[in-house]
Amino acid sequence: MTEALEVIALISGGKDSFFSLLHCIQNGHKVVALGNLYPAAEKSGPDSERGSNHAPQNEDDEHDLNSFMYQTVGHMVVPLYQQALGIPLYRQPIVGTAIQTGTSYGHSGVGLMELSPSNLGAARESQPSKSGAEDETESLVPLLRRIMADHPSANALSTGAILSTYQRTRIESVAIRLGLIPLAYLWKYPILPPGTQSSLLEDMQAVGLDARIVKVASGGLDESFLWGNVANQQVMRRIERSTKRFGTYGDGAVLGEGGEFETLVVDGPASLFKGRIEVQERSKRVVREGGGSSWLHISDAKVVAKDLVADVKTGCRIPDLLEPRFNNIFNALITEPEDITILTLDSLRAPLPGRNNMQEPVWSPCSPRQDNLLHWTVTASGNPTKRSITDEVGRLIEELRQRLREASSDPTNIISTIIILRSMQDFASVNKVYGALFTEPNPPARVTIACGSLMPKDVNITILLKLHKPSPSSPDRKALHVQSRSYWAPANIGPYSQAISIPLPSSSGEDRPVWAVSVAGQIPLMPHTMSLPVRDGSTEIPSTGVFDARNFKLQTVLSLQHLWRIGQEMNVQWWTSAVAYLPSSSLEVVAEKAAIVSRAWALVHERELKGDESEEEEARDLWEEKHYAGMEVRGQGKVEKMLPDWEVVEFGGGEGDTVPPFWVAEVEELPRGSEVEWHAQLGVAGGPVKVSRCESFDDRTDDYEALL
Repeated sequence: MTEALEVIALISGGKDSFFSLLHCIQNGHKVVALGNLYPAAEKSGPDSERGSNHAPQNEDDEHDLNSFMYQTVGHMVVPLYQQALGIPLYRQPIVGTAIQTGTSYGHSGVGLMELSPSNLGAARESQPSKSGAEDETESLVPLLRRIMADHPSANALSTGAILSTYQRTRIESVAIRLGLIPLAYLWKYPILPPGTQSSLLEDMQAVGLDARIVKVASGGLDESFLWGNVANQQVMRRIERSTKRFGTYGDGAVLGEGGEFETLVVDGPASLFKGRIEVQERSKRVVREGGGSSWLHISDAKVVAKDLVADVKTGCRIPDLLEPRFNNIFNALITEPEDITILTLDSLRAPLPGRNNMQEPVWSPCSPRQDNLLHWTVTASGNPTKRSITDEVGRLIEELRQRLREASSDPTNIISTIIILRSMQDFASVNKVYGALFTEPNPPARVTIACGSLMPKDVNITILLKLHKPSPSSPDRKALHVQSRSYWAPANIGPYSQAISIPLPSSSGEDRPVWAVSVAGQIPLMPHTMSLPVRDGSTEIPSTGVFDARNFKLQTVLSLQHLWRIGQEMNVQWWTSAVAYLPSSSLEVVAEKAAIVSRAWALVHERELKGDESEEEEARDLWEEKHYAGMEVRGQGKVEKMLPDWEVVEFGGGEGDTVPPFWVAEVEELPRGSEVEWHAQLGVAGGPVKVSRCESFDDRTDDYEALL
């Protein structure tokens, strides 16, 4: 069973924070407290910090900070949520402004660590002191400390982030420092099945959430939208039509992700809301700020108790674990005949191919040598016989630091690592020391495997590193480091990012670079629970030594989907190659597993059919047809990131469907006892991509040619 967490739910009054709270409950967690930050100008008193049963009456206190981090419109109503929900509410004024304005957020003096119940206490104590001006993000720290003092068992923090990396990374930074597990169940929700922007609003409607628009700030939305319920079909359709004329389909405008509108929740399912918030018409006043922005000033509100009803649980829809594309691959794997493993078993028994017995040429990645990329292999020196694993990895890291200094580099130049252990039991100890090397946001992508007796004698750890030394004119590298639990992909809580992307030198003199994307190894964790899939109808992980083919196929496809979602988020158009690591087993089981992962890799590269006629045609918009006839209307089509993107791939050896090179490697053990780990060597973004065949091992290289 998944561990039940005790959650502090950050609420702004908006729809997303409340719907995320409902998902916390749906996943078996307990919400122990609500937290809210409000503009410092609000007149504070003894009730303002812990919540009040009535909203303040002073109209001069109501104002909007227009913060990228916090919603403040309607903050005068927030104290009523304590009574409406029956959950303790804590409030804290917002101090400071946005000092750090980049997408990522760092807090000096804080190393990265793997978060687990065993080190929550240590994380809570490792707080550096800071002086001078602080970012408004840090206002969360005293708020959460007060809550944790009253609720010492609290171990998780919920937020309503959907598409805003800016907000998510800041919440994660504070949560990790305080030893709280960040939860963002709505992260990337619009791309999850069924994959529509409005699915989130429809799911809110299904559970009875009443979220009123209290601010509009978009040319597509005017004052007539104010106080409309976004969880209402008529309002949803109006928002969709209006935002389509001023934004693209996938930019989150329908959800207000670009600041198009903000909401205030006044009611919800009876399982959560014991009372509804009532606002009289005379208590609402429109405040116009110019530039098409206006918001509702609410001078008075109250909680109206609901009639007592039976304890009926209103469940939230949890997105399907597999999206349609990967569900189709899973179905194909479980319906294919078992004899697909015969050739693989024979190949495992055969000698390795040499120069004279090559079977087929393969599509080979190749590129000119890059002087700004370094490849290092680091192993601790000295006599390790009497050293503990902590001492050994400590010695290794110190040697790495010295090598970085000699190369005029630092840990931020490391873009990817492969950690090879003798025993996976050493992973936790290694991770703590390894994590101390990275004190800045977005540590390198990482793959971890254990190789047992294949390791050299007295060597328990080896680290392979790839470093990038950018030129002064080179664009900044890009990174993806999601540390929150969600339904999207596994959280990377600790010293590794999902992906790091660096620019490649242009071979054609163009300004727009091609990007090489390094991705962390992907194991089949269910993102919202961070646990492995279990057998059908069972709550237990299959016992060691028992091969469950169906479960392995699910793990294969799920981890492959993780790789694809990360790749698409980083705009990858083509993988140069991939390795599937499999834990040690009998020759027959490894052969069957190898056949399954090979087949999955081939299936995911099959060209998809265009123009699926089964999709429902969108209802005609007569107003749009009349006024935009002959014009391109932005947002009409769904923006989809294709991987592989066959439009940018050129095959030098001729046409035809091809699959990037793929290998299967048997190792001793994988992290968390998983049955497979996918490792894509590199992703190419910003192509076009040119692929060439090679005829011998001597011609093969490990890099890729991506031409503008």
